[in-house]
Amino acid sequence: MLARVKRMRIWVIALGAMLLGLPACQREDATEKVIRIGSFPNITHVQALVARNMSREGNGWFERYLPGYTVQWQTYNAGPSAAEAIFGRTADLTYIGPSPAINAYAVSSGREMRLLTGAVNGGAALLVAPDSGILRPSDFRGKSIATPQLGNTQDVSCRAWLAKNGLTCTLEGGGDVRVSPTTSSLQLQLMKQGKLDASWTVEPWVSLMEELAGAHLLVQEPNVVTTVLAGRLAWLQAHQKEAAAVIRAHTDLTKWILAHPQEAQQRVATELSELTQSPVDFELVRTAWQRLTLTNEIDLAGLRQFVKDAQAADLLDRVPPLEGILYSPLKSHD
Repeated sequence: MLARVKRMRIWVIALGAMLLGLPACQREDATEKVIRIGSFPNITHVQALVARNMSREGNGWFERYLPGYTVQWQTYNAGPSAAEAIFGRTADLTYIGPSPAINAYAVSSGREMRLLTGAVNGGAALLVAPDSGILRPSDFRGKSIATPQLGNTQDVSCRAWLAKNGLTCTLEGGGDVRVSPTTSSLQLQLMKQGKLDASWTVEPWVSLMEELAGAHLLVQEPNVVTTVLAGRLAWLQAHQKEAAAVIRAHTDLTKWILAHPQEAQQRVATELSELTQSPVDFELVRTAWQRLTLTNEIDLAGLRQFVKDAQAADLLDRVPPLEGILYSPLKSHD
């Protein structure tokens, strides 16, 4: 089993090597006036998309709380890529899924990743192609499921769900089901072409596959943690006032979005169109919105479930006490 774990955690090993290659006593520049925040072009990154759109217009939300600072927004396709940016010191903060955040926390023995606040629950689903003949878990034998990236939150959820239903999968393509990490845009193309049996992904791709490929929902995760705001511990320790301001900004932005859903949805559609260089329809965002729950709370019980799921899927071994992943300015030097 250990050999399998090592093979399944290719990206984690790469992160560890990157971490070991950095000076242990490296200090953060407390005078740095740029804050680099990552996010994905997914509707499940609502707060980031709205804030990015405001920054694009020259009236940034986070900038209001951080006078004198410039916010640089960075785009990643999935959680493991964002975690690599944290390890590589090319991002200070990032919106990310819980599974890659926990993986990064584990591989660094708790020295790198901290979670500042919750962001979004829900918005993820398992969809099956209209002609796949898949109606129940047992129908997946001999089939394939696409996930956004190896080790990302939906990839872990998929592998854990298969395991719970008595189905096996391996990186090499063996087992009962083939799990194939594939970018969401390519997943949509393959689904439309009838070349993909199923997909475990997030909004807006869930709604797009329903609308454009006729895919059917088989499993939804309305209460599962999908997105959190995480940060580099070294940056957080060196910028405690700024970190507190970021948390206030995010918390207030969540409240603003809940109070102004229509304007927020329009900003999300506009920003996604900019990021993907493809028009995103407002009605698509409005439909996907119904599957999301915006929150500033971090569901520790939900995080523990992700640990169990990752371990059940042979994607994760040992994890330091999970309470330590939660950031608090008063405890940042513990």
